[in-house]
Amino acid sequence: MSEAFRLIETGGDPRIHLALTGTVLRYLDLDYRLIQRQVKEELQLDKQQIRSSGNSKAGLFESGTAEDRARIVLADLTRLEQWERDHATQSKRAGAHTNRSSLLDNQVFRQEITTIIVVLTLRCRRPTVEIQTLIQNLRAVRDPGTFIYAIVANNPTEFSPTIDTLLDSDDRYNNVKDILPQLCKLADYRTWDVRQRLVNRKVFPNLAIELTIEHCHDEIGFMNRILKGQPEWLTNSRGPVTRTSMSSIMEFVISSLNDELTSDHPDNVAINRLLRILSGMVGLMGLSLTAEQLEISLGVLEMSPAEPCTVNFKVCLILMSAAQLIKYSESRTRRILRQLLDCADSPQVLMLWIYLQSKLMPKIDEFASRALSMEIVVPRMGLMELVGFFTTLFTDKELASCALGLGRPATSSPYKTNGSNGFSAPTSAAPSTAYIASSEASELRSVSNFCVSHLLDRGVFIRSSTDVRTWVLDQIQATDVPLDDNMIPLLQAYTKAISKSDRITRIPEHDIRTFFANPCQDLTPAKVLLTLYMLLNNEVCLENLGQDSSNRNREYDATLLQYVQIRKVLLFVQEFQGGVAFKAVQPMFLKLVNSQFPELFDVSTLLLEEENKFSSSAVVQSSHSSKRGVSGSSSSTSLISTPHTTSAESSAWVETHYKSLEQHLLYPEDAIKAYYAFQRLPQADRQILAGSIVQMSLPSLLDPESDPTVMEVFKKTWDQLNSIMPHDLWAMTVDALLPRSSSSFIPLNFAATSASSSQGGGGTGPPQQKLNQQPFQQKNKDVYTFEWLVQDPLLLFKVDPRVFRTPTIFRLFIQILGAVMVGSRHWFRKQFTASQVVLNSHQNMVPIQTQKHRVFKESNLTALVYIQDSSIVQLLFEICQRRPEDIEEALAHQHQQEEAAAAASGIYSDDELPGHGHNTNRKNSTAAGPRKPPSHGKEPHLQGPISEVLKEIQIVTFNFLHQLFIDFKILPKLIHFQGYSPELLPATLAGMESLHVCMDFLHELLFATPAATSALATGPPSGVSGTPVTSSTGSMLAGGPGAGALASSSTGSIVVGDGGVVPNGNMPSAAAAAAAAAAAASSSTDLTLRLFALRLSVLVCERYPLERTQDMARKFILERMGAFAISSNYSPEVLDSAKILARAFPSMLSDIIGVLQDAYGQERQKELDDFIESVTLMTSDPALWNKSLL
Repeated sequence: MSEAFRLIETGGDPRIHLALTGTVLRYLDLDYRLIQRQVKEELQLDKQQIRSSGNSKAGLFESGTAEDRARIVLADLTRLEQWERDHATQSKRAGAHTNRSSLLDNQVFRQEITTIIVVLTLRCRRPTVEIQTLIQNLRAVRDPGTFIYAIVANNPTEFSPTIDTLLDSDDRYNNVKDILPQLCKLADYRTWDVRQRLVNRKVFPNLAIELTIEHCHDEIGFMNRILKGQPEWLTNSRGPVTRTSMSSIMEFVISSLNDELTSDHPDNVAINRLLRILSGMVGLMGLSLTAEQLEISLGVLEMSPAEPCTVNFKVCLILMSAAQLIKYSESRTRRILRQLLDCADSPQVLMLWIYLQSKLMPKIDEFASRALSMEIVVPRMGLMELVGFFTTLFTDKELASCALGLGRPATSSPYKTNGSNGFSAPTSAAPSTAYIASSEASELRSVSNFCVSHLLDRGVFIRSSTDVRTWVLDQIQATDVPLDDNMIPLLQAYTKAISKSDRITRIPEHDIRTFFANPCQDLTPAKVLLTLYMLLNNEVCLENLGQDSSNRNREYDATLLQYVQIRKVLLFVQEFQGGVAFKAVQPMFLKLVNSQFPELFDVSTLLLEEENKFSSSAVVQSSHSSKRGVSGSSSSTSLISTPHTTSAESSAWVETHYKSLEQHLLYPEDAIKAYYAFQRLPQADRQILAGSIVQMSLPSLLDPESDPTVMEVFKKTWDQLNSIMPHDLWAMTVDALLPRSSSSFIPLNFAATSASSSQGGGGTGPPQQKLNQQPFQQKNKDVYTFEWLVQDPLLLFKVDPRVFRTPTIFRLFIQILGAVMVGSRHWFRKQFTASQVVLNSHQNMVPIQTQKHRVFKESNLTALVYIQDSSIVQLLFEICQRRPEDIEEALAHQHQQEEAAAAASGIYSDDELPGHGHNTNRKNSTAAGPRKPPSHGKEPHLQGPISEVLKEIQIVTFNFLHQLFIDFKILPKLIHFQGYSPELLPATLAGMESLHVCMDFLHELLFATPAATSALATGPPSGVSGTPVTSSTGSMLAGGPGAGALASSSTGSIVVGDGGVVPNGNMPSAAAAAAAAAAAASSSTDLTLRLFALRLSVLVCERYPLERTQDMARKFILERMGAFAISSNYSPEVLDSAKILARAFPSMLSDIIGVLQDAYGQERQKELDDFIESVTLMTSDPALWNKSLL
């Protein structure tokens, strides 16, 4: 039949494929056109409800002629179509199978009716029903299979459409599963097509399996494809697969496995496929294996796996049938798991152990689904069995060995141990698997990192006494971008394990310095991760401070992280590949750096970097050129970095431009070109030459004749270096600004050129070997480091006094000062935490009374930091005070303008031309000029205008203090209780908007007692970090603003206290500071503070003429003004303050005069009358009233 069907389908002569030849012949020659007309007439009678019963139809069919029988069948088929058309919606909704024709269901006439239907489809030129419509209508018949089979057999082209019609019938064919196998027998070569249609529609899985077993005979391939692509089809609600069907497949799979097990040359590919099918069927259907099947399965599991994928399938089979395997043979199951654990580069069993111990059941489902390529849930009963089974299955040593052996050769390791510390350095042996640039190796490293991190967290390596330091270094070295997600958890687990046991050792500092042998070299992902490891280690050490008394729990010294140039690493993390490469680690990196190096996150510095974005991008691009790409460096860069090297560009720069820097006074254009050329050098070269640039430039730039453009270009160069190596640069800058004679100046990296370069004479550049020195080296004890500055920020004020009158350099000084202050607070906090831990650890060994005396509380630390900050603020205020040379410069500038105007009018003679004997370029004038200022004695106030240089210095200082007062709101109160020069009050109130907070404590300051003011107005501590410091507050309070000013003359001295002079560089001792503090408590100091409080109050009222300040003036200022006048012996400053208050609130003039009249009395009436006359004249101006807000 199949061959005949194929012949008809391919174009042969059609013929009836039924054994009814004699019956068929009488229906072939009928006039079907006439029959169709008769049917049409009969249907018209049906509409008039004139129809015969079903029994009469059967009788007519039995007694009628062939023509009658054909007409009756055709009429019934037409009625079925009409009824289906009219009631399709109702039938779908009801889901019922209603019989509309008893004749078609009559089994007696079934064979002849079938013949008539077939002839109708073949002979009717215009049949009343189409074939597919006919098949669709036959669903109302109780058993349509015979009809459909005959129709398709005689119409081969309708085979595929008929299959689609049957599958799209929405369950209205109850016996579709019986019809399809019959059709497949009709055309067995179309069975694969029918099965694929079942798979695509995800229906009748039993039928598909039956077709596979009986016709296709590709059970293994078919089940492998189904389980991989559509496993949910097997459990579909529409005809789900039965256990009987699956059992037949399983028997075939087990039989095939047994054949491979007994074969001399087993096919590993076939074994993998069979294991996958068996695992999927057991897991999806929950099938139980018989004893015979379990025996065969264990035999296959005991076979040595040929590849890692085989391990995957074996582990999956164990997961799916764990309870059955353990129950059948626990010893063999243990042996199989141990064998799988020892397989090279196969971490499946180790990962399963981790998941089970961590109760990560969804992870096990994910592993099985990924291995079997199907969505599957591992039976939980078996997993519960494995949890207890795995607890005693492996030793810690076996687990540690398996984890550390992933990706490593089994015979030898490419690393050898140098010295007793166990630090590993790569040898010349062939690289291991961990360094092969392939996706498989990267995935294996990722799995290895995951396993080791979890084993570290669970203490496996500690219990097995296995140190992972060398292994972690290997993993860090093998790191490439993009970073492995499991690398960060590995470093976190490693740092925590170090703090728990001495069996896990940390990476020695010496080895890290060896790795960063040249900080100027290009960065790599390995260096980034090593830096991250140090930050994580320090964080863990701070968290565990005091919990471990051993020496292992030590943080890496801050100098080490500064040595690796943490700011450069941070910039690399943020900018490399647009920030995408280290996106996962960037938030953690920023958090750790901010917590351990808060001074690096200065707002002004970050804004400058944004402005110089091009320079920053150039830094990153130059650091990762094609010659030294990161992608290749991670696999070839050894842990032992190369020494310092310089490029030909830097050598050319030294030969061409180095001499121009020291001759910038004569040739400023050449110096500008030199700085710009330096900015274009590669980053490594700029770092190497940084120390020489700073040491050569800064001292000479303090010269008042320096060109402003040269100074600005130098500042841009300094900012560029500051974004890479801030800590080193800050120390270099402060060291370069220390006072020293020009003859003793020796560049750090160019000592060989001191004879010629320092004198500005001829000579050539330094030899090349001098360029290979450290970018910043401590030559002697006087070279400051950032650690010294952090421990004592007041050391910054030992710089050359000319810095305080050179605005460009002073901006650098303020920037460094801000960073040092932030770092100092952080350093004090760390020291306090450490001291508290030590105290708590020894509290049981010290008597209670001694403990109470020795305890250093949180409040003490806060007071210490605020005293230090207030000392710095007082020194900055003293810097902002006018000096005689500032007034002289302003007067000289004013006189110069007058001379220019007179010369323009022609009143000078030829020998009296202006400019002779005068320095015309005084923009950068300093205290060490060639002309001595006139002596003013100890006048507390210096009258006259101030220079533009001092104005710029004040602006820079006040901007810095404004931000400082915002960050620390208690600091303004502390500073104003200490007091400072009253002449600065108008400038400070105008330059620092944050001083509006003074309104909150002015009433306290006005009514403060001497004891209260002395408690707040204390001098700075001396010797906080073992270095004596200057007491600025004590000197100010002792003798007023003039007496305590940081007055630097050409001799380089500092005036302290009552005028005592201390040579610059030798700070007063603790005894001197105590004497200054004692003088501050005297009555004269109390009077000075009262007058300062009065002046501050009235200036605040003038600055903020609000209702609040007016109420304060009525309640507090007027009340204290009279008392201050009497206690100050009627000081003129009281009347000056009264005039300021009247200018602020003209409506209060009568109240002010009344208070003063009560205080002054008749003996000072003349002085008071003069005041009243002047203030009345002042307040009579309408503009003053309009200016006031009240």
